[in-house]
Amino acid sequence: MNRIKAQWEKLWQILSQPKTYATYKEAGQVTWAILKETGVLAWLGICLLLVVFEWFWKTAIGSGRNFRNWFNNLEGSSDQIASETGKALLSAGKNSLDFTINAAKAQLGLPVDKEK
Repeated sequence: MNRIKAQWEKLWQILSQPKTYATYKEAGQVTWAILKETGVLAWLGICLLLVVFEWFWKTAIGSGRNFRNWFNNLEGSSDQIASETGKALLSAGKNSLDFTINAAKAQLGLPVDKEK
């Protein structure tokens, strides 16, 4: 029993030192700062992925339009129904995507497109 009491007193002496409290307090603050900055970095990474997605989307749409124009010029006639359907599908999802992309750009400090 004396051995347990002696061990308890050693442990309590270490735990009750001001240095122990300061060390754990500092470790907690540093851990919190690391977690916070990691979260900000993850958020900025998500924003960057959204901006890259938007760039890819615009490039793919532009390439598709260029190909369609080239193909239509080869044949000499264009199918208005297919063209109008493509425009309708594109504009249906574009408004919500534009809002999300602009929010991501704002988070990254990039210029936000005012009018699309």
